Amino acid sequence: MAHYDAIVVGAGHNGLTCGCYLARSGLCVLVVEGRAAIGGMTSTEELVLPGFRTDVHASGYQLANLSSATGELALEDFGLELIRPEVSLSKVFPDNRCLNIRATLEKTQASIAKFSRRDAETWGSLYAGYLAGKDLLRHELESPPLPSGAILTGLENDPGGQDRIRLRYQSVRSWAGETFDSAAMRDLMADFAGHAGFAPDDAGGAVFALLFLSVIQDAGNRVVKGGMGSLPAALAACLTRHGGEIRAGTPVTRILVEKGTATGVELADGAILRAGCVVSSVHPRHLILHLLQDAGLDRTVIEDIAHYEIGASQLGIYLALSAPVTYLAGTEAAAATQVHLTPPTTDGLAEAFRAIRAERLPDEPSLFVVNEATLDPGRVPAGRSALKIILTTVPFAIDWHTERIRYAQAVIDRITRHHIPDLGRKIIGMTVMSPVDYEADLASALHGTVTHGAMTLYQQGAMRPTLRLGQYRGPVGGLYLCGAGSHPGPGVSMMPGRNAALVILEDRK
Repeated sequence: MAHYDAIVVGAGHNGLTCGCYLARSGLCVLVVEGRAAIGGMTSTEELVLPGFRTDVHASGYQLANLSSATGELALEDFGLELIRPEVSLSKVFPDNRCLNIRATLEKTQASIAKFSRRDAETWGSLYAGYLAGKDLLRHELESPPLPSGAILTGLENDPGGQDRIRLRYQSVRSWAGETFDSAAMRDLMADFAGHAGFAPDDAGGAVFALLFLSVIQDAGNRVVKGGMGSLPAALAACLTRHGGEIRAGTPVTRILVEKGTATGVELADGAILRAGCVVSSVHPRHLILHLLQDAGLDRTVIEDIAHYEIGASQLGIYLALSAPVTYLAGTEAAAATQVHLTPPTTDGLAEAFRAIRAERLPDEPSLFVVNEATLDPGRVPAGRSALKIILTTVPFAIDWHTERIRYAQAVIDRITRHHIPDLGRKIIGMTVMSPVDYEADLASALHGTVTHGAMTLYQQGAMRPTLRLGQYRGPVGGLYLCGAGSHPGPGVSMMPGRNAALVILEDRK
């Protein structure tokens, strides 16, 4: 029977990150992955046609720009290469004017000034505030989360803290409405909140919009050269360099618990692997309700996780193209990492969310286009191109067997009519992933989600995934959580994996 200091369940980027830190500290580490390929939601595959490599889930290297892991693990030495675009993001309106977030603050302000000079100045002030607090923000993201009460007490005693408390709870409609003059900036901010699952009037959406736009302005909506799958490949190389192992292709079916302590795992092939501790990067629901179903957990732990909200499902449309396409919005949109073609108004986005929450497909969905091949031509054959269209929020409980292709084609037709007139005739291959398809492909994509749980106010920080599991420690001794279901949450950041590793090392002295 093999024995390890630590077994990490799941070889997504957070599981691999955690494994790297543990192995680098001298522990004997094994990362176990149920799928044949590592990466989880940071994977790149030939999903449409041979030679066309596309990112299946995550695309942009955004919050990871704040992560210490990139440098601490020396990922560039293991093949990670990042491409920073001149235009990180382009918000396109019905008249095909666009608002662009560019590589320098001055260029972004020039784009905003076409809609409102005052808004351009306001964005400069907001961004200056982000830079001033950047080190503190990084510390908060890369530390075990404080209880909500402690956070509020600290803010109450801090100059300007009252405004920050208000911002934490504001909806994006409320905050953007009192901050910006132009509908364009208000609508752009609503887009960003929507990408995190917040409808325009949901409490807590404002701070997410401000955070992500600031991060993108700071370091760019960068692209991983060769595809997002190059990130887990670099992490795997780092792990093995420090003596860690990866075993892929055999799922973990049970976490072994003896006398209230995790002692190892059982694999689908019947193998028993022992460990000094077990670390889970899988969805918190899967961990508690399946991998620990025989562990005799306290009923409150099971009830808490049964109430854990799953979050918004998504739909992906992956296109192989005979040649690059032309945006009516111009070359800036074509050069951007992402192009927002969401409903042009905040009211329109709110209506889309209302339809989805009533389990109806919206007539005008929230979507963005990723220009993968424009920024990284090596992903496709010479002279060809590719696009990825992501609908960030769609209903789960509909008949996707009949609606998947019909609805995807309606989305493509709409984009062709209004924004990319040559799109339809240049499509040479298409793959559509509905929420049902995402779930079938990856166990952690429960209901076709990519967040390991909704980022509602009551599922953030020390309450993520639940109060009893909010500090990376599991419901039994020797068990830890290191996935996106822990602070600071979803997105490519490596922070949950890094944070959990530091907690484990502290516990082991």
